[in-house]
Amino acid sequence: MILLALESSAESSSVAIWQNSMILSYQIIEAKFGHAERIITQVHKALKQAKLDLDEIDFFVGGRGPGSFTGIRTCLAAITGFSIATGKGYYGVNGLSALGFSCYNKLTNDGGYDDKIVIFAITDTRRGSYYCQEFNREIEVQNNIEDLSLEHLQIKVNYLIKSGYIVKIYGPFAKRYDIFNGDRGNSTKVQYFMEQLNAAHIAKYAAWQLQNKGYCSPATPLYLAPPIIKRQINK
Repeated sequence: MILLALESSAESSSVAIWQNSMILSYQIIEAKFGHAERIITQVHKALKQAKLDLDEIDFFVGGRGPGSFTGIRTCLAAITGFSIATGKGYYGVNGLSALGFSCYNKLTNDGGYDDKIVIFAITDTRRGSYYCQEFNREIEVQNNIEDLSLEHLQIKVNYLIKSGYIVKIYGPFAKRYDIFNGDRGNSTKVQYFMEQLNAAHIAKYAAWQLQNKGYCSPATPLYLAPPIIKRQINK
């Protein structure tokens, strides 16, 4: 099975090609804007790097959010077009699930996972809150994504700590010990992993889903809040 994955829901656009548990090629460009203009060129470069033609791809997968309204549409429109052109299947992937899966794999590969660890995959909503998805046993993920204020995130994490859990917070942010009011007593029980979602995460999680469950999510946008439309005020 060969997967071509795209991700452009945040401040980068990336492409990855996966086969037999390996990333054959990877392309990423860090930029806030212009994903739609770049991503097809990135696909061509990734195919060339992997020495593959487009019709050799078995499935096309793309990040469906949460994230930028325009970036998500760009990614899913591209894989839909590739699917139409080749007749191959296409799917969407929840970016927070892909991040949580990545964190789980790293912990298990390092021998650092046990049943007292809770993984929070989170990302900043840019509205004064965080999207959060919890993984609490192996890779059993909650279906719901929560939109939590900083206060509610603190309450949730501190409750788990008092219940005897260690919390791993995983997402695209710098280390933020101030998130929990500088509570140094919890510093060993709250650990932070800086990780920016990219197409390699999307590819690996989609491959696991297809191999173990036989399906992925549909390629529909995962919009958790309406887009903010700025109106021009005529003077």
